[in-house]
Parts: sequence; C-alpha cells; structure tokens
Amino acid sequence: MSEKSSWKNQIVEESFQTRCIDGVVLKGKLLIPESPKAIVQFNCGTATKKEVYHKFLKYIAEHNFICCLWDYRDSGESAPSSLKDCAYVYSDYGTKDMPAIKDFLTSKFPDLPFLILGHSTGGQQVGFMNNLKGIKGAINFAVSTGYYPNMPLSYRMNAYVFFYIFAPLSVLFTGYVAAKRFGFMEDLPKGVAYQWRAWCSKKDYLFDKRFYGKSVPLGNYQNFHFPIHVYWTVDDTISNEANTKNLWGHIKSAKGITFTKVVPKEYGVLSIGHFGFFRRKLKSKLWKDVVFRLEQMLED
Repeated sequence: MSEKSSWKNQIVEESFQTRCIDGVVLKGKLLIPESPKAIVQFNCGTATKKEVYHKFLKYIAEHNFICCLWDYRDSGESAPSSLKDCAYVYSDYGTKDMPAIKDFLTSKFPDLPFLILGHSTGGQQVGFMNNLKGIKGAINFAVSTGYYPNMPLSYRMNAYVFFYIFAPLSVLFTGYVAAKRFGFMEDLPKGVAYQWRAWCSKKDYLFDKRFYGKSVPLGNYQNFHFPIHVYWTVDDTISNEANTKNLWGHIKSAKGITFTKVVPKEYGVLSIGHFGFFRRKLKSKLWKDVVFRLEQMLED
C-alpha cells in the first residue's frame, strides 16, 4: 500500500505498511531520493512518534539515502485502536518490529547497501534482531542504559514517580499507561512500561542476569559484524557518560565501536539533551558529520 507525494528537491515520500512475524502491522514512511545509493532504517526512541525525526531524515535523504521512518507497534500510526489489555512488551521492538522493517526494506530494495540509525532504544535493541546480515554500519544517538542512580536527582525522582506511581495508577484505571494526555510521552501498553521499568532499575539494564538470556534473547550483542558509531552529549540526563559506558561495555563489534562526545556550545547551541540531535540548528555541523560517517561506512 502506498501514497505518494513529491517535494521540490526530488525527494518522494511513500507510505507503507508491513507485517511482523506475530501478525502485528507496522506503518511508516519512505523518503526516496532520485538517485539512491543506500537504505537507512531509522529506529525511533521509546514512545516517540516518527514525525519527531522527519526533518533530520529528510536531510539524510537529500544526500541520496533512502530513509525509512516508522512507528513501533504501540505508537503513532502503528498503534492498535486500544492499548487496554495489550500484550506487547518492550523487547518486541527489537525481536519483532525492527526485523520486520529490515525484511520489508531489503525485499523492496534488494540491490542497495543497508545502514541503521537509532535513537535511544532504537539503538539499544538492534542486537535483538535476527537478520543483521548485510548491514554496512550503524549510527546511534543517545543510546545507553537508563539506570536511575546515574541520573541527576531531579530527573531520577521524576522517573521514579512516573514508573512507580503514575504508571501503576494509570494501568489500574485505564488498562495502559495513559502518558500522552499529561504531555509525558506517547501512551504505552503496561507490558512495555513495566519491562522498561525493570531494565532501568538495574545497572546493566537488559544485560542484567535476571533478564539477559531469560526474558530476553542473547541476540547478537557480542558479535556485531559492522562498524558502530555513537553520539552522546554532555547535557543528556538519561544517556550521560556513565550510562553510555555501561551499555556499550556489554557490546562488541568485529569492525569496532567509536564515540563522539558532543558539547553543545561547540555546535553553536545552548543545549541538546536526549532529543536535540534532530533539531535543524545542528544541520550545518552534526547532521553533516552523520552523512560523512554513513558514506564512510559504505566505502568499508
């Protein structure tokens, strides 16, 4: 199914839908340049609709990368009519949703090299994918653990209130975490919120012995075969230096993992935080660097 419109810069936007292994339908958008040289699958952050990243991905598409923006099974266009009593869990994003998008893209564009961009959980859960063959590289933004004690006290308290007071009360009265009406984030099924909460309570996050290889698969975290680059910013309360080191200490790639420490003032802005990478004011420097790294990955 597709619905097409064209911009003056020859980027075509095409709607699509595809089905996961468990039958769940995912919906998204393709940004297709006139002369594409590779495919980029963009994995969103938790409870964040794809539209947040549109300007950034349009910029990437203008440099001749087909970009795929899509919503997880519980968010945006992919969300069911009701999240009440929904059986989804957080790890479904990596075990079911991300693989389904890759299968769709490689089937539609079989002759193009494949790259992944991920924000937050969109980078965390790539290791759960069972179809990583053929990927040339991955670039991540604010991808770390979400361990509360490593966050500033004020943010830590907000997280505790959200996960241990607001979420259970919301589930009690509505059957899901009704966060959107209060401006927190998109709504979440209780299983997604509770598994996310469990991971955040442990220093090693999903790699904690209570989860890793038990409630979640071992995946490919120890044997990535493509280069990985990670951007993190010094003013991110969630993906700070400690949480970033925590996550990536559990991950190995035969082609190496590199990092860029982003200091906002060096990029001409006052703040970046967890979501600021995708604001247009970073176009001239950070976005340009992302394109450069994507092109380098294609050459390897």
